[in-house]
Amino acid sequence: MRKLSWAISFGHGRPAGSASAFSLERAVASQATWWDKTPWEEPDRGFIWYPDPMDPKPERKKDVEPPPRPKTIYEMTTLEEIKKELERIKGDAVVNPTEEKVLAFLRAQNWVMDKASLFADVSRRAVWRNPDVNYAARSPVANFAVQNARQRQTQERKDTIKALASTHGILYFARSDCNFCKDQSPVLKAFSTATGMPVLTISMDGGPISMFPDAKKTTVSRLLARATVFKRFLPSFSSIVRPGK
Repeated sequence: MRKLSWAISFGHGRPAGSASAFSLERAVASQATWWDKTPWEEPDRGFIWYPDPMDPKPERKKDVEPPPRPKTIYEMTTLEEIKKELERIKGDAVVNPTEEKVLAFLRAQNWVMDKASLFADVSRRAVWRNPDVNYAARSPVANFAVQNARQRQTQERKDTIKALASTHGILYFARSDCNFCKDQSPVLKAFSTATGMPVLTISMDGGPISMFPDAKKTTVSRLLARATVFKRFLPSFSSIVRPGK
């Protein structure tokens, strides 16, 4: 019995009812009111005044996260962002041309040029491996090939016009006192001679038309000559279908 009492007194043992006593103390402490607590248990408690039931305890402000660090041009992933940032760096260097800012612009510009060079290199490789996207295969870029292609196009154009000349003609309206008509007539005459396209010339004032001595002088032409639209827009010509063709 003596050994047991010593063990209990020195903490080597604990009575059976001690656990329930501690839990009871905790329950009472959790239900304690302002009147039951002391200033040493609650630092915000006053010493010589009663609490104000209408004054709530101020809430602690949440910590405001600092704004994210802006991305540098080397971290950007879209073309629009890179363009905008490069212009900003350039403008900053031009307005305040310190060595540090100019160097920052030159480095950013070189980085963008490296990107463009890489794009061009990858594009060439893609064209080599995919002939269907090679524009040079459809439109030659060599001098001799370009010249031959132009000759073929010119010949095809001539053949098309000659085919039209067998079924169509040109109706040409002009005036004898029209300076622009005098400039247009030699060109139209040369075109008719080279292609065989017939030209029916109408003299709007009844006078002779340069390069076209067989110009028609009809009553209709004199009536049309009074119209303001024909006075303003001469010479004028149109393609017509030849009768019976």
